[in-house]
Amino acid sequence: MFATILGPYPRPAGLDDEAALDLALADQLDANLGMLADGRPEPDADPLAAWRVADARARSLAAARGIDPRPVKARVLGPYTAARSPAGTAAARERTTLAAAEAGNLVLRSLLAAGAPVVQVEEDGLTAVGADDEAERRLAADALRRLTDGVEGHLSLSVAGGDPCGAGGGVLYGAPFSSHLFDLIRGPDGWRVAREAPRERGLILGVADCRTEEPDEEAVTLWAARYAASIGARGLERVALAPSAGLEALTREAARRKLADLAGAAVLAGLADAATLREGVDFRALTRTAPPGRAPAPRRRRSR
Repeated sequence: MFATILGPYPRPAGLDDEAALDLALADQLDANLGMLADGRPEPDADPLAAWRVADARARSLAAARGIDPRPVKARVLGPYTAARSPAGTAAARERTTLAAAEAGNLVLRSLLAAGAPVVQVEEDGLTAVGADDEAERRLAADALRRLTDGVEGHLSLSVAGGDPCGAGGGVLYGAPFSSHLFDLIRGPDGWRVAREAPRERGLILGVADCRTEEPDEEAVTLWAARYAASIGARGLERVALAPSAGLEALTREAARRKLADLAGAAVLAGLADAATLREGVDFRALTRTAPPGRAPAPRRRRSR
């Protein structure tokens, strides 16, 4: 059980690219995240070069702290999202999307061959697919199949910014991704498609609310982790925690708190001893009589 981020991280004014990368990686290491990301606002145009630089810097920063290096995932913009534009004809957009998928297939192969432990394919555009738009679902499914065709290694499909329900499980799980990241704050109905995930695939839960600097309810985060682990007897080893989206809109101090809370929750969620877990967490936040994240008011005894 571990915590990670989607990618985007706060960048204080005046920092160049190298300093911003070091800041993002250092904060993730200090928070004890299990998998790191480069913190860029969006995937780099040259994902292989970007991953190599981030991986080298992460190793150097870990060595300076006297800790073991942490894996750094590569980030790639998915073909459906990259080509999604209202301009042009449907036929032209289909050609552009499928061409992007075939080009992306080569990029994925190069990243995995270079040693990237995980490649995160970012397809936020899937949240805009309508449940009744069969043409869009076919295009998205075809693009993801071509993107992943024959690729061996851990590919992670990230869908943030809303509900993935319109795309549906057929699109999300039709291609051989190893794990799936869903934004369960802005897209809470994503739990519906999460329940459809094949048991052998990992679920990365976007449960830390990036819309606010307020701390997240630990009990709610732990419930999400344990519930995801119970789906199809998946197990905690196939579950991870993440922010709901990029952290770039928060202050650095708030982002650091979010990371520390996520990493702490990941450790707690993995405790096998249920008694220890109960002692450390206020589970009053989880009731049907109170909104998520709020402890219920005490019940009054009826007078006899």
